[in-house]
Amino acid sequence: MFRRKNTGRTQTGKAQNGSRHQLAKRYSAHVRTLIIGCGYVGEALGQRLVALGHEVTGVRRDSDGNERLAKRGIQPLNLDIIQPESFNSITEVYENVVIAVSSSRGGREAYQQIFQTGIENVAAWLNRTQPRSVVFISSTSVYRQTNGEWVDENTETKGNTASSSTLRAAEKQIASTNCCTTILRSSGIYGPGRGYLFQQFMKGAAQIEGTGERYLNMVHRDDLAEAILHSFSGKGGMFNITDNEPVSQLNFFKWLSESTGKPLPSFVPEPDPATRKRGLTNKRVSNQLFKEFHDFQYKYPTFRVGLANELENQTA
Repeated sequence: MFRRKNTGRTQTGKAQNGSRHQLAKRYSAHVRTLIIGCGYVGEALGQRLVALGHEVTGVRRDSDGNERLAKRGIQPLNLDIIQPESFNSITEVYENVVIAVSSSRGGREAYQQIFQTGIENVAAWLNRTQPRSVVFISSTSVYRQTNGEWVDENTETKGNTASSSTLRAAEKQIASTNCCTTILRSSGIYGPGRGYLFQQFMKGAAQIEGTGERYLNMVHRDDLAEAILHSFSGKGGMFNITDNEPVSQLNFFKWLSESTGKPLPSFVPEPDPATRKRGLTNKRVSNQLFKEFHDFQYKYPTFRVGLANELENQTA
């Protein structure tokens, strides 16, 4: 179960994204934050925290990105969460811990290792060290609905894939630790240099699957990083992090086509769900709970706002 402090909700308008002064006051210097899985989202979060005065350590499996982290003011630390003895290399005491691990595009076996064995090891370490606040980045892929219906945090997460079952078990593992835990279920992440369907479209390699009616749920990397920062409040809970407007695959590509003058992608048959690591779903994910609970506003409330920014940067 989630560990929460009974602090109540913040007053409307008191903790908006743009309020750097209030965030800096809440998360001032001498706060140590550990980011386990300091990749695409973790680096952006780390930079934001460094700017607020945090001492940030970023954990990566190998040393490939160490120099880049150091240039951003993030102390790199290399360990493999699959190996329990690796955690002996963590010698500092951290107030905040963010778990943003991934299987690095590996197959089902790699996914299982990270989100089962690895998360079990992370949970054991958390119980030993008991940081003030723990944030685990999960995924809206735990919702397996297929009829385009709206889902929220109270929607049943009955799984029909091994990966969704594994991820739900990982959520429970982290939530059961002796820490104040927040689970953030993120939708598909895009942003500078990332966004699979957007990049495929720009390369002329995109395809519209079936009739194109299946919904896409997306969130900009910077909004996810900001949501993590707001989750250090010590309240805990489980929340969906996604923008305000799910969009059908067809309408997504229509907007890109109209915005760029590039042709609409061709239609292809709907793929076999068994060929996808996370299967296929069709749902619209609500973000209302997190916005209300944290008085949170998205910088990129729709894919159009976020991708317009990306298109502008590409043509600049």
